[in-house]
Amino acid sequence: MSLETETKPADEELIFTRTVTYYFLTITLNLLFLVWFRRRIEARANLPKTGGVVLAINHQSFLDIPLVAMASRRHICFVARNTLSKSTFMDFILRRCGSVLVKRGTSDRRALRDMVEHLRQGDALAVFPEGTRSQDGRVGTFAKGALHVARIAKVPILPVGIRGAYDALPRTRKYPFPKRVALRFGQAVDSAAPDAQERVEQAVREMVGDGSFDSVPPI
Repeated sequence: MSLETETKPADEELIFTRTVTYYFLTITLNLLFLVWFRRRIEARANLPKTGGVVLAINHQSFLDIPLVAMASRRHICFVARNTLSKSTFMDFILRRCGSVLVKRGTSDRRALRDMVEHLRQGDALAVFPEGTRSQDGRVGTFAKGALHVARIAKVPILPVGIRGAYDALPRTRKYPFPKRVALRFGQAVDSAAPDAQERVEQAVREMVGDGSFDSVPPI
């Protein structure tokens, strides 16, 4: 697996639990998503409360990371592009919340070790297998990196579907519309299964539909 990553400094420890920064942000974000986006969280019981697990999530907009963090009720280590940390503020948030920052074009074994270590310490690792935000809200092709990490760490992979976030904050806008958003946790898939990649991608597609909030019946 080629992991393109800008890693933490050598003396910076990995963060496996919710920090004060993480708690503050998720509480604040929960209020925002309740009031502005009237968010709906579906099948949260499918997310294990403890233990290593890889979340494979479709990527609709910049709202996805805060939505997942707010909805999960446990620490989530996000695998994110390093471009999100260009600002000092975002860099502080991502690092204090225990993220792994990814840089395109460079293979980095330490990044892989960090991801696997998060999982072996019982953390949840969030990956957006499409690699970039959707152009129209629909689910694109999934790369195999999330499955690869899950197999190395011998943990399940959990499909997660987000819908409505593209309509709320498409790539062409800087500020969000007050549109409804939803996040649904799917059933965990054994990462060792030979058809795990296909099962995860199909599950996400079924949870997302055409990407709009009402495209999939609620549960």
